Amino acid sequence: MIQRQTAFSRKTLRETVSLLNLLAAPSDGRKVRVRVVRRIPSDRIGDCSKLKDHYLIRLDAKVVDEQPDALWLLLAHEWGHALAWENCTHSHGEAWGMALAKAWRIISGEVSPGDLENDLD
Repeated sequence: MIQRQTAFSRKTLRETVSLLNLLAAPSDGRKVRVRVVRRIPSDRIGDCSKLKDHYLIRLDAKVVDEQPDALWLLLAHEWGHALAWENCTHSHGEAWGMALAKAWRIISGEVSPGDLENDLD
């Protein structure tokens, strides 16, 4: 289990994104890439875009640098958009809520790769 309560690091973010791509990949086969950016529209702190061969989640560097504890909820929020894209694109409806919950369970350590091994027995 990856402990998210510890200090934020870019390595921890990369590890978490890899885990999410393993355990909560979008059903259309695209991977999700995450970038911490300094320039993002002022009306948001993160967003998710569907590109030709992947989804791109952008996270505001100011949030990452100044509010690292908020990062994990923001990542789950945007990952939910990638998972629910076919059903609701940018809305915050039921499909997105279920997808956010799935991402949060992985980010918080409630679900881990070991859980998958147990399911295969």
